[in-house]
Amino acid sequence: MPSSLRRFAQSLILCAACSALVPSSAFGQSLKEQLTGTWILVAWTRVVAGVEEPGMMGRDAIGQLMLAPDGHMCFNAMRSNRPKFGSRDFQPGTPEEKTTAYDGYVGYCGRYEVNEQERTVVFQLTLSSYPNLTGTAQKRFAEVTGSRLRISTAPIVSGGKEIVNVVIWERPK
Repeated sequence: MPSSLRRFAQSLILCAACSALVPSSAFGQSLKEQLTGTWILVAWTRVVAGVEEPGMMGRDAIGQLMLAPDGHMCFNAMRSNRPKFGSRDFQPGTPEEKTTAYDGYVGYCGRYEVNEQERTVVFQLTLSSYPNLTGTAQKRFAEVTGSRLRISTAPIVSGGKEIVNVVIWERPK
């Protein structure tokens, strides 16, 4: 291959690699346009007093986030090893089974609004597996890079420690 053609091919490869690192907003998409669609959970961690540790669903959590163009949203995540109930019936379960199922799952749905300047999204929750979140507004910071979405909370004080939840999502292939 002639050296000029090889340099041209290398330049194309470099441009393609760099464009994957550039936020989609650089290509004219709004944050809302970047967020719209389905996302699959890649990682959920929390930073507690400056130390990263697994999020509330563990290291191998699974989940989906769906953000519709009309402003509706739905989030669901669970522990990947969540045990099944002993009975095949839908409602029955021992108190222990129900507690384990509740502790291993989180979900909420409602509407969402995007603030382009702040690069935030606010989830207005109309229902939630955790009753205290129903009817609340949950503000998150959002950053899209290529096919990845990073959503994080503002610092939250819990148990006397500052916590930041960080959730990484990826568009399904």
